[in-house]
Amino acid sequence: MKDFTAKILQTLTANGFPEKRVSLPTDKMFEVAQSKGLSFNDVLQSLKTDHNIDSKIGPDKIIFSPLDREIPAMNPEEMMKQAQEMMAKMSPEEVKKIQEMFTNMSEEEKEKIMKKGKDLGIL
Repeated sequence: MKDFTAKILQTLTANGFPEKRVSLPTDKMFEVAQSKGLSFNDVLQSLKTDHNIDSKIGPDKIIFSPLDREIPAMNPEEMMKQAQEMMAKMSPEEVKKIQEMFTNMSEEEKEKIMKKGKDLGIL
């Protein structure tokens, strides 16, 4: 298991971890672990306990992030600036996905987001 865990750590680091959250394909990770006779859930637990790496398993990808990562308290201006910086770093495809996600939301979901923005003083 140590070799497989080391390979995952190497892949995460190569993709910007821990500064960035990194995602890997769910099915592929479980398949590789199984081919090595390992339980991928045990590997994830090892990453959590031994390396302080959290993981969220989704249907398509597993998102890895530092376990002790805290969201710093920011005022609305700082949050807006950070959001703009993040948007500037996104590819056109990523921006389009976010726009499509918002477009496909129900009116109720859109209203909730707009209310949160107003409550935070962003809108």
